[in-house]
Amino acid sequence: MGITELYWGDVVTEHVVRGALGVVALLSLAVILSGSRKDIRWKPVGYALAFNIFFAFLVLKTPVGKASFEALSAGLLKIMAFADEGTKFVFGPLFGGFREVPGFRGTPYVFVLNALVQIVFFGALINILYYCGVMQRVVRAMSWVFKRLFGLTGPEATVAASNIFVGQVQGAMTIAPYLKNLTEAQLFQIMVVGMSTVGAGMPLVYAGMGARMDYVLAANIMAAPAAVVFAKLLVPERGEAATAEPFTHTEYRAGINILDAVGRGAMDGWKVVVAISVMLLAFIPLIHLINWLIVTVSNNGSDLETALSWIFAPAAYIVGVPSTDVLGFAKLLGQKTAFNEVVGFAGLQGTTLSPKGFMLACFALTGFANFSSVGIQIGGLGELAPSRRADVARLGLRCVLAATLANLLNAAIAGVLFTG
Repeated sequence: MGITELYWGDVVTEHVVRGALGVVALLSLAVILSGSRKDIRWKPVGYALAFNIFFAFLVLKTPVGKASFEALSAGLLKIMAFADEGTKFVFGPLFGGFREVPGFRGTPYVFVLNALVQIVFFGALINILYYCGVMQRVVRAMSWVFKRLFGLTGPEATVAASNIFVGQVQGAMTIAPYLKNLTEAQLFQIMVVGMSTVGAGMPLVYAGMGARMDYVLAANIMAAPAAVVFAKLLVPERGEAATAEPFTHTEYRAGINILDAVGRGAMDGWKVVVAISVMLLAFIPLIHLINWLIVTVSNNGSDLETALSWIFAPAAYIVGVPSTDVLGFAKLLGQKTAFNEVVGFAGLQGTTLSPKGFMLACFALTGFANFSSVGIQIGGLGELAPSRRADVARLGLRCVLAATLANLLNAAIAGVLFTG
C-alpha cells in the first residue's frame, strides 16, 4: 500500500484506512437493518456524525483539546485520591496496607476498595451539584445544543444530555411523565442513549481497572450523538413526534439541605458499588464455568476467550484495530457484550495491546451495550411507564445492536485520528 501524508505529517496506514471504511460499513449495516429505510431523516444523522468527528478531532488532534481533557482527567483522578482518604479510614490495612506486611507477596490491590468505593464519594459530589442547581443548568444547556444540532424533541434531548452524567434508567427518570406517550422511535432513541453512555461515575471505575481516563471521558460524551445516529437509522420516526417542547425537565430533588444531599448521594453511590460487586461475584465464576465446559467438550482445546475472539474479530478488524491486536480486542468486546463492560475492562490489563489497540478498546468498551442491560431497562423503564414494558422488551435486542454500533463508531473515528 502506498503511503500518503495526512493531517500534520501523520501517515495513513492500512488500519487507518480500514477505520475510515469501517465508519461507512457500520452506517451501511444500520441502513440495511433499518425498520423503514424510506423514513430515515438524514439531517440529524449527518449532524450527529459530523459533531463526533469534530469532537474527536478536537480532543485527539488539537493542543487545546488534548490539554483540556488531560486536565479534566487529572482532576477526576485527584478526586479519586481524596476518596481514598475515606477508604483508608474505614478499611484500614485492607486498603493497600498488605504491602507493609513482612513476607507478603500478593498484590495489595483490592478491587472493591481501589476501584469501586470512590463512587460513594463521587455520588455525594454529584448530588451536591444537583442540590446547588449546577447539574440542572448543565443538562439544560446540553439538551438545548442536542435539540438545535440534531433536531431532537424535548424528551430525547433531555435524556441524551442527562445520560452523560447519570445511569441509563436515571436519565429516563427526568422525563418519566412523558414516557407513556412517546412514539416507538422516541422510546428507542432514549433506550439506545442509555445503553451507549456510562454516566459520570463509571469512568472512575474503568480508570481504576487500567483504562485511560481521558479516552473514557471522550468516549462517553461522543456516545450520545453516536446513539442518535444509529437510533435514527434503525428505528426512524414514521410520523410526527409525540412531544416537541423546546425543553423538558423534571426537577430532581437532591435533598432538603446540603447535608441531606451528601447523604443521599453517598447512599446512591453505595448502591452502585454493591450492584457491581454482586454482579462480578456472579459473572466472573460464570465465565470460568463456561470456559471449563467449552474446554471439556471441545476437541481442539478451545476456550471461551478463543470463541469470543473469533466471533467478534470481524468487528475489530473493520473498525481499524491493528492486525496484531484484533483477537485481543475482539475478546474484550465479546466479554463486554456477552456479560458487561466491567468484565471487559477487567480483562484490559491482562491483554497485550498496542497503544492504538488500547485506545480503541477504551472507546469501544465505554458503554452499557450488553444483554443484561436489556433486563435493566425492562425493569427500570417498565416501572416508570408500565404500559410501555412490552415495547421496551421488544426493542431490547435491537437496542443492544444500536448501542454496540455506536460505541464501535466512536472507536473507528478515534482510530482514524490516532497518531500515537
